[in-house]
Amino acid sequence: MKQRIKGLETEYGLGIQVLTSHDIAPGISEDVWRPLGADEAAQQMFRPVTMKQASTNAYLRNGGRLYLDVGSHPEYATPECDRIHDLIVHDRAGDRIMDDLATRATALMGEDGLVARVQLYKNNTDSHGNSYGSHENYQVTRELPLKHWVAALTPFLVARQLLCGAGKWVTGEDGRGKLWLSQRAAHMWDPVSNTTTRSRPLINSRDEPHADPTKFRRLHVMVGDSNLAQHTLLLRLGATELVLRAIEDGHDFADLELGNPSAAIREVARHRDGRGRLELVSGRIVTPLDILDRIRTVVEPYADDKDLVHALSLWQLVLGAVADRQHARIERLVDWAIKERIMLEYARRHHLTSQSAVLAELDLAYHDIHRGTDARARGLFAHAEVSGHCDRLADEDEVRRAKTHPVPTTRAWLRGRLVQTARAQGRDFTCDWMTFTCRDLPQGTVVMPDPLEHENPEVEELLARMEGEPRRRRSDSFILEDRPI
Repeated sequence: MKQRIKGLETEYGLGIQVLTSHDIAPGISEDVWRPLGADEAAQQMFRPVTMKQASTNAYLRNGGRLYLDVGSHPEYATPECDRIHDLIVHDRAGDRIMDDLATRATALMGEDGLVARVQLYKNNTDSHGNSYGSHENYQVTRELPLKHWVAALTPFLVARQLLCGAGKWVTGEDGRGKLWLSQRAAHMWDPVSNTTTRSRPLINSRDEPHADPTKFRRLHVMVGDSNLAQHTLLLRLGATELVLRAIEDGHDFADLELGNPSAAIREVARHRDGRGRLELVSGRIVTPLDILDRIRTVVEPYADDKDLVHALSLWQLVLGAVADRQHARIERLVDWAIKERIMLEYARRHHLTSQSAVLAELDLAYHDIHRGTDARARGLFAHAEVSGHCDRLADEDEVRRAKTHPVPTTRAWLRGRLVQTARAQGRDFTCDWMTFTCRDLPQGTVVMPDPLEHENPEVEELLARMEGEPRRRRSDSFILEDRPI
């Protein structure tokens, strides 16, 4: 399958503090910041949405989806993309949409007399030990059973964090800290499961293709870290696409079957030199470098477009830099190496030891996505990117457009236009990935079972009907100016 639909679902960490006064003596008070509970913070964050549509689930005019997930985490799902570059652009657009939402929520709290600070993190763990995800979706054929996909992908997914981990400062029982490769590794257990919160599998087995179920399966990969560096995301998506193509072509990587995948993924995470010891079912001991180099040689012939060729070259660059212990070669490109550089430089400059609590604070600050209207970044990664210390693939004009414009070569093009027209005409409608219903028109439902379909006469007819009927009202939903919702 050369043309494949791909998408990302990103859950964000959220914290909101409000300024209150605290009496410390008769007639004397001081200002204190009070943190809101998770549920209250999430409701405040989504007030701009619920004020418009009385729901925390919104399909956007760019074809994506904005909603509150389990655990009160704001989540953004990209529209369907058939090009890796488009997916990178729409992933970054999701960050901007979330940042805009936080800014508007802050303004609404201000109208209520509350002074608030909203912090939004694109990371995967919080200080209480909870983990939340960055999930990848790949459209694959029904011809191969799920167990075949899982068995063939597991060695790659376990070792892949060396290529695209976001880095995590982990403090041991002795109080000393160490930078692991991945945020999610310590929370993953089974290669496959139908749950998403208890066992946290590498691949989720729920059969929800959001497409014709006789033809397609949606491979729901749960093991990845949320990426901020665009080259890291290119490598994550491109390397996985290459492995999927190899599996479809008959490669099963049975010689790399791991004896204990859940132990192996933690072993990989602990070693930034790529030399963790992993035992295979055969009894052979290999390293993550061995696994990734072996897989790279197999998938190399499948790199047949610009994005995949670039991903393959990045793959080789990372393996070489790690093998030679020369992380400076990738410190502008790969999230964990960028974070490593920032943290080591700060520790040296301020004479910090590995026991300093400041390093954990730096780890968190890396993931703050707020940029502000004047383009001054608050997060450490965002600041490094704005300052020119990290390389990027998508320019801000592309990202700005992606906030409000769907991908023109997938089903997102149809859904985005339907949503935009319905909101502009004040229509009563419901929407999901496959189906759109205009509830105030008879026979107002269209079904779109093919994610690669971007032309549909039934959609065009419904668009014309929504525009042709007298408008009940002009909607002021979030489609004015460059607002995406």
